[in-house]
Amino acid sequence: MPALQVRHSTSTHIEAHTDELLDWDLRYDQLDCGRFEGRFTDIRCEGLQIFQETTTRRVRQRGHLPPGSFSMGTMLAGEGSLHVNGRSVAHDTLIAVQGQELDLCTPPHCTLAGMVVDTSLLHNAAAGRPDLGTLLHGQTLQAVMAPAPTLVALRALLQAALALAQRQPEALQAPGVQRHLRDELLWHAVQALSSAGPATEPQRGHSRKQLVDRACELMLAPTEVPPTLIEVCARLGVSPRKLLYCFKDVLGQNPATYIKAVRLNGVRRDLASLHATVLDVAARWGFWHFSHFSADYKRLFGELPSETLRRQRGSSAVTLRH
Repeated sequence: MPALQVRHSTSTHIEAHTDELLDWDLRYDQLDCGRFEGRFTDIRCEGLQIFQETTTRRVRQRGHLPPGSFSMGTMLAGEGSLHVNGRSVAHDTLIAVQGQELDLCTPPHCTLAGMVVDTSLLHNAAAGRPDLGTLLHGQTLQAVMAPAPTLVALRALLQAALALAQRQPEALQAPGVQRHLRDELLWHAVQALSSAGPATEPQRGHSRKQLVDRACELMLAPTEVPPTLIEVCARLGVSPRKLLYCFKDVLGQNPATYIKAVRLNGVRRDLASLHATVLDVAARWGFWHFSHFSADYKRLFGELPSETLRRQRGSSAVTLRH
């Protein structure tokens, strides 16, 4: 059996945190104000990954996990609600993802723990359980309510493995320990999934998320003059009141606040990847009043855009020298 790998990382910038996710193709947008701190623990053995992630700020995570995998996660801590695919869910919810875009809004000081397992391994563990068909086949992102005993047992096993990786990682290297851990996690995962039920009303949440996604497309489309909220509502055929309710339900924020945060996150990513001035990048994202832009940027991220640019170019220079 291949050697088990254990990684721990601590980051003080959201872009550095996402770099630690390796083969997870995710983009993070910071949605509330303050300096970001992130921690990530990653245990990998054949066919299985166990993870724990802590983020201090409210974040929207969107993207995909590795192909051919089935992912499960649960929130261990957080100052507020977790939104899954546009629906607010309780803390005791289990998130199951296979082959579909992951879309989470996590609250401040959130800790998530879970596992990513090869789909074939989970199918073998669930053999003879036709009640799992809707979860294990096709492309799904579901928030489900598992009975408390099964969810508590799964969480306890995840946390025990993560704690051992922190204290005594060499204890996880024995092939027998790896097989036992993997089989026990698969067994508990199947038990939790087989007795779980929907956590929300899927249809209502889906229609509201579709409306919010379409509104975001219109407001973030490249154009010299971004449409106003009134114009967006007219294009979508909805009232401003309804659009506000949908944004609050799906993302936990009003449209103007969310769109400004996404645009500021876009500036931050471009400052790390483009050879351009702060003014050019800000204009690219529709910010024309530079002093207001700088103040909004510092309020959200805790540093001026010029500080972000200096730090990014400084780290790039160090990388080139090495």
